[in-house]
Amino acid sequence: MPRPRVLVTPWRRVLKTALDPETDLFTIAPDYTDSVRRAGGLPIVAAHVEGDEIDELLDTVDAVLVSGGQDMDPSIYGQDNLSSWKVRRESDDFDLELTRRAAARGIPILGICRGAQVLNVAFGGDLLQECQESGSELHPTYPEMIPAPRDHRHEVEVSTGSRLASIYGDGPMTVNSLHHQAVGEVADVLVASARTDDGVVEAVEGAPGSGIDALAVQWHPEMLSGEGGGALFADLVERARASATLSS
Repeated sequence: MPRPRVLVTPWRRVLKTALDPETDLFTIAPDYTDSVRRAGGLPIVAAHVEGDEIDELLDTVDAVLVSGGQDMDPSIYGQDNLSSWKVRRESDDFDLELTRRAAARGIPILGICRGAQVLNVAFGGDLLQECQESGSELHPTYPEMIPAPRDHRHEVEVSTGSRLASIYGDGPMTVNSLHHQAVGEVADVLVASARTDDGVVEAVEGAPGSGIDALAVQWHPEMLSGEGGGALFADLVERARASATLSS
């Protein structure tokens, strides 16, 4: 059987290059695509398209990975911009519509960091625009993370009976922290499946009976491949394989 094809959403950023100080680029860290490959999937990084082109794109894949990235435009979820940086509305529009259409088709979804926020906003939830606090063990400020940003760790409590618990088990687990925003009010069709001790939502998934085959985490499992991070990618690929078998 061919490897499940996993669409990976790219970052869209203006970066300095040798030819132009302001080049608009689609980019993605190899951590994401390498994690998909190690899990047995075939990663496909997609450019932003619109409308029915998204359905054409989804016709070619078996799963969707909504990657991390920049903050979302808070006007989408009904808030003023209090602490959202470098928003790119075209990125938001693509990620949200892709997520909704993939979910409507029953295509398995994994969201990471921004991807968890996209999943929640796509179905009517909102975001906490700032959860960092100076001296916080759970959500330190970026200057406090800079000496070793990939090394900061904290615990989250996984909800009993959740899909996340079926992967990692009930109770506490150790994750990394590289975010300043998080899920706020959880969308009606989703449930929170992990939280920090201070109550911040760190994972959401499709609620029972919602028909949404989605799991999303606020941390970065692609940076924890040697510490259990690969399990989420393996779960996505397995869900993609099962979904493709049912639809064939």
